[in-house]
Amino acid sequence: MPQRIREASLATQLGVIAAVGCLIISLALVSMADISNRHMQQAQQAGFGNALAQQISRRISTALETGDLLSVAASLHRFQESASAEQVSLYDVEGRALGQAGEVGAGPVAYYRSPVRIGGDTAGEIVIAINTEGAQTERLRFLFSLLGLAVLLSMLTYALTRYAGQRWLALPLKQHADALALEDSPLEQLPENELAQLAGRVERLPLTLLRARGSPAPRDENYRDTAVLYLHCTSLLDYVDTLDEKALHRYIRRLHQVCYAAAGFYQGRLQVVRQFGVAVFFSGENKGGSPAFRAAACAWLIRDVCRSLEQEMSLSLNVALAVAHSELGRGDEGDIYPGLYLQPTLDELQALCASQPPKVMLSPGVCEDLDISSRLELEPSELRDYAILESFAGPYQDMLDRQLQLILRKLRDL
Repeated sequence: MPQRIREASLATQLGVIAAVGCLIISLALVSMADISNRHMQQAQQAGFGNALAQQISRRISTALETGDLLSVAASLHRFQESASAEQVSLYDVEGRALGQAGEVGAGPVAYYRSPVRIGGDTAGEIVIAINTEGAQTERLRFLFSLLGLAVLLSMLTYALTRYAGQRWLALPLKQHADALALEDSPLEQLPENELAQLAGRVERLPLTLLRARGSPAPRDENYRDTAVLYLHCTSLLDYVDTLDEKALHRYIRRLHQVCYAAAGFYQGRLQVVRQFGVAVFFSGENKGGSPAFRAAACAWLIRDVCRSLEQEMSLSLNVALAVAHSELGRGDEGDIYPGLYLQPTLDELQALCASQPPKVMLSPGVCEDLDISSRLELEPSELRDYAILESFAGPYQDMLDRQLQLILRKLRDL
């Protein structure tokens, strides 16, 4: 479809489509009518020509029987003058001309033949030439009249379809487009086509404000055993009211870099859960060990990195660390039940870290973990049956020392 038609109004498009369809059907019917008319004319001409040839062959058979060629020639001339034949010829059985009347013109000619019989024998053949130009002219006149009628019918179809499309389809669509118009999108900026106008209006509508979110299915990872490392920013509590905004931002950024780097070794996920409190969640299987062991190792790394950086800073990076166990994960926006279930554990860790224990504290549930009991050295404490993390077994301590050096080297380059 040309670009101009594609951008035209809907009524115009419907009118053009209906008119083209009507014209195609009409041309097919005209073609069939012309073929039928031509066959009928040919049949009529053949019947007429054959009848004329038989008629003259019967008239001259008697004269030919007596050998009176003058009478034969006179009969041919009379017949040619009285009939519509342009030329009448008589040939013997060997093809020699015995008589001829008239001349063949320049127009289209059809020849018709009939044998001349004397008794039961064939004595010759009559050949009649009839001009068919008049019949062809009539056929062409009939054909052009049908073509004109097809064009008129297509134009009438276009007008009626355009009127009906404008009244019952295009106008309602335009009214709907005007009803959806916003103040900052005038209709003049949209194309002439009513469907394009309506589509443009719909695209400008803030439909996202009308769509409600669906309820996603619970995620399996939120229902796994999870180790929670709680980090209480003890020094930050004192710096909030003493540092300016830029210095406070740099301090929190450095603390975030420490936690993020340490958690990265053990696939931990950070989240601020309380004022001055950050939680790191560990769940699922990992080559670094169980979630509880990874949380304890991450806590050990954070504590050692903070102690090392304090020697190079004018500010303190004092933090309190404790690890507890939860049967569910932290949850997300698609499922808040795990997050609600986790709140008592976070409250317990916050209350424990508020007493500022000097070392990493492990809950009784964490101490029951197989990796914890086999790889760590623990000491009992008087704080809610929590245990104190003293050290790691030899190979694991070496691994933590290497990780410590990597974190310090990376943080010093920032």
